[in-house]
Amino acid sequence: TVFNSTDEPVSMRSAAILSAAMLSGAFLSSPPAAAEQSGIDLNTSCDTRSQYQVSLDGEAFVFENNTGRNTRLVLGGGLLFINGKKTVLTPADQPGIDAFEAELRVLVPEARKVVSEAISIAIDALSEVAIALSGNADKRADYDKARARALAAVNDSEVLPVFNTGSIDGIVDPLVAEFVPDIASSALGFAMKSAFAGEQKSKAMDARMDAMEKQLDARVESRAKALKPLAEGMCKRIQRMEAIDAALTIRLPDGRPINFLDPH
Repeated sequence: TVFNSTDEPVSMRSAAILSAAMLSGAFLSSPPAAAEQSGIDLNTSCDTRSQYQVSLDGEAFVFENNTGRNTRLVLGGGLLFINGKKTVLTPADQPGIDAFEAELRVLVPEARKVVSEAISIAIDALSEVAIALSGNADKRADYDKARARALAAVNDSEVLPVFNTGSIDGIVDPLVAEFVPDIASSALGFAMKSAFAGEQKSKAMDARMDAMEKQLDARVESRAKALKPLAEGMCKRIQRMEAIDAALTIRLPDGRPINFLDPH
């Protein structure tokens, strides 16, 4: 929030835009309150989580839980290894494992596409806000470099932005740490300029910011809506995977169900 010379807040929802845009790819959990506050409808949620972090090792999917259960599952080519030991699958479980793996192989590129676009939306929004507040167009180069780093991380062959938000946090958190302070500083500078600019000039500055905000909201919302069909399709895929997972009779060494995905 930026304050003008009359101490009335001028809404600059960069933080809300950041959360909503970046988390439009987090179809695995409930949408953040910031998304609702921003007026941007990104409410495509499957309410699906996993106790595992998921990564790729060659062509195999690796599911790891190192927070109490110390479990490592490796899935690939219809084979399943639990803590390094090959699991003998029953005739009932083999088709389920095959189907789960097939769905996961399609889900991964879909997830990367959604998260990549979400990050691009967020970076574009943040750069526009930063430039508008500071009046320094050179800032765009820094944001473009950050976008390139983030997209490279999303599309890293070993990183899978699915199910567990931990795989996305490592990409999003550095962006927040890098740019939110800069925007806060620029917002303060804008507020100071507005406060000492005189009433007429201050009103003109506030009007420009209001117009910029409306334009930015419209662009973000348009891009978010374009993502929605893909996100909804991913939800249906994940729901199929949940049903497959629930039907598996495989047990971990401690006797508990394998639960690739956590039940609701």
